[in-house]
Amino acid sequence: MSLFLSRSPRRTDEATPLIDQRISHIKKAYSSESHCKIVECLPHRGNPSVVVSDYEPLKFSSMRVVGAIRGTILQDYILFVEQVLITLIFIAAAVPIWWSFNKEVEGIGSGGHSIRRWLDSQEGRMREFAMILMVLSSLLLSFYTAMAVGRWWAIRTAGVGGIKAAAMELEMLISQMVTQEAQVLDAIRRYARASLFLVFLWRRDQMGEMQEQLIAQGLLTEQEARALLGTPEAPWNHVLHETIWSWQSAIVCTLYREGKIESDQLLRTLLERCSDGRKAIQCIHTHLAVKIPMQYVHLLCFLVKMHNVILSVIMGALFGAAVRNSELIICCQLMGRTLILPFLFNAILLINAELADPFDGGPTDFPCLAYSKALEMDGSSFVKASQNRPDWMAKRNSLPV
Repeated sequence: MSLFLSRSPRRTDEATPLIDQRISHIKKAYSSESHCKIVECLPHRGNPSVVVSDYEPLKFSSMRVVGAIRGTILQDYILFVEQVLITLIFIAAAVPIWWSFNKEVEGIGSGGHSIRRWLDSQEGRMREFAMILMVLSSLLLSFYTAMAVGRWWAIRTAGVGGIKAAAMELEMLISQMVTQEAQVLDAIRRYARASLFLVFLWRRDQMGEMQEQLIAQGLLTEQEARALLGTPEAPWNHVLHETIWSWQSAIVCTLYREGKIESDQLLRTLLERCSDGRKAIQCIHTHLAVKIPMQYVHLLCFLVKMHNVILSVIMGALFGAAVRNSELIICCQLMGRTLILPFLFNAILLINAELADPFDGGPTDFPCLAYSKALEMDGSSFVKASQNRPDWMAKRNSLPV
């Protein structure tokens, strides 16, 4: 007994963290906290805008997903307009069948048949036809979604991520091996941020406000903004988000001519990082300017809409017959299939359309201001880390001037 009592506190101590972890896990899934983190973004067409910067997947994996509205496709009014149209077609097909259900109609089948007998003979074929369209639409939608998500992910990783990787490596290598000059290190960060910022301005048709926006965000000085635009005699206003990386190369070449870059190997490495940053911007530009082939998207969307209309007509006709027969369960099944399936197909189409351009001012855009701030903070952290090294390292390796 004494041995059992002596071990009880230890077992309690071991169990408490596990219980706390489980409770925390449940709270994360079912708490009233928002499912996503909303941050401010660039004003769009004079109106303030917000975008989703992060979300909690666990809330979407629980029943909390039912109440998750903000930042989702459920805030797109086009989805509900399409749903109203589908419902009207459904009703338009159901009412005539309900009205003439038991009436004899000439010209149907081999002789005079009532709508009841004709529907009984054709229901199986109608359902098979609707199923064929559904399978074909689902197959093409899956390919379309895979391409759209893949392109979005490439923009985020190879594009935005590539810009950050190139800028951070430039900042780290130059601060460690070339110079600690604040003007140079600050310019590297600002030009990288300006490159990404210019993509947002381009996709939002705000290039006319470029100079004011870049100065207001602290990305360029007034002189730099004027230089970016060129002169009236020789304007330079083409793919500025990509060509601004020539300024990064100019920084490296200037440091080399000043004798601060002491080896050709280091020069090559730094120029490669500038090239990597330009390639990242080109990746973004290519995916935004060159969309998925129009013929494929048109055929897919046409097929989905045709499926939705035909499904509404077939299900509406069967619904009218089921109402006449007082088959409540069948009515619910037909109504549910008509509402749910087209809703999902339309939602997938709209999501893919939004994923095609995460810079155009939509609610699913990349958080421009948050990315810009992160680039500044991360780059500054590399410089501060090089200036605050352990004593044993600082004694053996002094920083460049």
